[in-house]
Amino acid sequence: MKKLFTLLMVLVLGFVLYACGGGEDPVDPNGPTQTIALSYADWGDPEFNQRMIDAFEEKYPHIDVTLRSDIEGSGEAFTGNLVTAAQAGLLPDVFATDNVPTVINAGLTLDVAEYWDADPDTDLVYENVAATGVYNGKRYAVPSFQFLKGIMINLNIFEEANLTTVEGKYRIDNDGYPVKDWTFEEFVEIAKVIKNFELNGDTLVDPANTVVGLDTWYGSPDFQQVWPMMEDEDVQYDTWDGTQFNYTSADWIYAMEEKVKLHQLTNGTTTRFTQEVYDENEILQNYLIQTGVGAMDIEGSWQFWVIKDAKETNGIDLGFWPYPSGDAGLFPPTILDYQAVSSQTDYPEEAYLLAKWMTFGQDGWNARLDLLEEDRDEALANGEEPLHLDRFPVAEYPGVWDRVYDLVDGIEGIDYIFNRIEYAKPDLDKWLPGYKDFWAWVNDPENPYNWENLVTAGPESVSTYAVQWENKANEIVQGQLNTLGSD
Repeated sequence: MKKLFTLLMVLVLGFVLYACGGGEDPVDPNGPTQTIALSYADWGDPEFNQRMIDAFEEKYPHIDVTLRSDIEGSGEAFTGNLVTAAQAGLLPDVFATDNVPTVINAGLTLDVAEYWDADPDTDLVYENVAATGVYNGKRYAVPSFQFLKGIMINLNIFEEANLTTVEGKYRIDNDGYPVKDWTFEEFVEIAKVIKNFELNGDTLVDPANTVVGLDTWYGSPDFQQVWPMMEDEDVQYDTWDGTQFNYTSADWIYAMEEKVKLHQLTNGTTTRFTQEVYDENEILQNYLIQTGVGAMDIEGSWQFWVIKDAKETNGIDLGFWPYPSGDAGLFPPTILDYQAVSSQTDYPEEAYLLAKWMTFGQDGWNARLDLLEEDRDEALANGEEPLHLDRFPVAEYPGVWDRVYDLVDGIEGIDYIFNRIEYAKPDLDKWLPGYKDFWAWVNDPENPYNWENLVTAGPESVSTYAVQWENKANEIVQGQLNTLGSD
C-alpha cells in the first residue's frame, strides 16, 4: 500500500508540473488558435520516441505531445503501472501494452473503430493483422509492429561442418547452409547432425569445439504453435481458426509428438541438459548463439542486436533463416505489439492520429525510416556497423518495404521471409483473451495434464493430452472472447 501511495503521488506531481507548464501558443492567423495537449508512453527507446514525436508535432503543429517517463517498466510491469496511473486519472492519451484484454478489462481503452474504419491507411494493413484487437465489433487497440520469428543460424559453424545433402533427411545449398525452403523434418535432422557434444561423465571433452544444435523458444520447441499453420492455410497460429483451437487435429498431434521427442533429449541436440552437465560446464550457461556455441536458435527479430554484437565481439557471422515450411507453404510466424488510445482522453481523434503515427501509419513509417536512415548513415560515416531494423510494418505501403530492405542489409536469409510477409500469421499472446490464462493452466504443477507431465509421459500420450488441452483452451478463451468489449 505504501508503494502504491508513493507511485500515485509521483504521478500526480508529474502531471501537475506538466499542466502548469502548459498554456496556449500565440495565435497563428493561418492555423488553430489553441494547442491540443496529448501525452504518450511506451517502454521503447525514449530518445528515438522523442525524435518521432518532434516529427509528429512538425506535421501537426496544433498538437503538443509530452513523452511520459513516469510509467516505468516494460511488458507486464508497464501495463500494471498503467492501471495505477488510470486510478489516479493520469493515464497517457496513447500507450503501449503487453496485453490488450488486460487494459480493456481495467477500463483503460477507447474504442477507435470509427477512426480505423474511416482511415484509408488501414485498407493496406495485412488481413491477418487487421483481424486482431477487435472484440464484439469494437477496436480497442491498434497493431504497432510485427517482429519476425525465424531461425538464427551460425554461418561459420555450418561452413566448417561441410554438410552435404543427405537424400531423405535434409538438403544443403551450395554454401553449406540449410536450404531456405526447408521442412520441419529437415530442421530437426540438421539440429541432430550439426551438434558436436561429447561428455566425459558430466564434463565436456572439447569445450572449445563444442556445438549445440538448437536453442529452443523460451525453453522448449514451439512446434505445435507453428507447424500446423504451415500445413493448413485456413488455420492461424496455434491452430486458432477464429472461433476455436484444434489441438486434436492430426497436424497438431504430430507437431506436439515431435516437440516432446526433441525436448526429452539432453545430448546437445537442444539447450536442454541435465542439471549436472549444465552446472559443470560454464560455456553452456550463456546465450549460445551469441557466444558461438549454438548452431541454430528459434528467435525473434528483437534480438537482431545480437547479430551485430556477435560479429563485433566474437567474429561470428549470423544469419536469419525463415521458419521451416509445410505442405501449404511458408506463412511467416510474427509477434505483434499493440498500442491503445486512453478512455480518459479529451481528444480521441488527435490521440488516434498520434497512435497511428507511432505505430502502423504510412506517414509515421516514412518519418521513422528517415530517422533510421540518418542513424545508419552516421554510423557508416564513423566506420561503425549500424544496428539492424528489428521491427517491421504491418501494411503494404508504397515504397516503405523497399526502404526496410536496406535497413537489414547483410542479414542472410531474411529476404525469403519478406517475400512472404503478406501471408504472415501473427501470434495470439498479446491480444486473444484467456490465452495467457490457458498457458498458466498448462504450466500449473497442480494440473495433472501440465507440460512437464506430458514430457514425462512421452509422445505416445500426446493424443490424450490433446483432448484435455483443446477443451480447456476453448473453454477459457471462448468464454472471455464472447464477453470482452460487450456492454
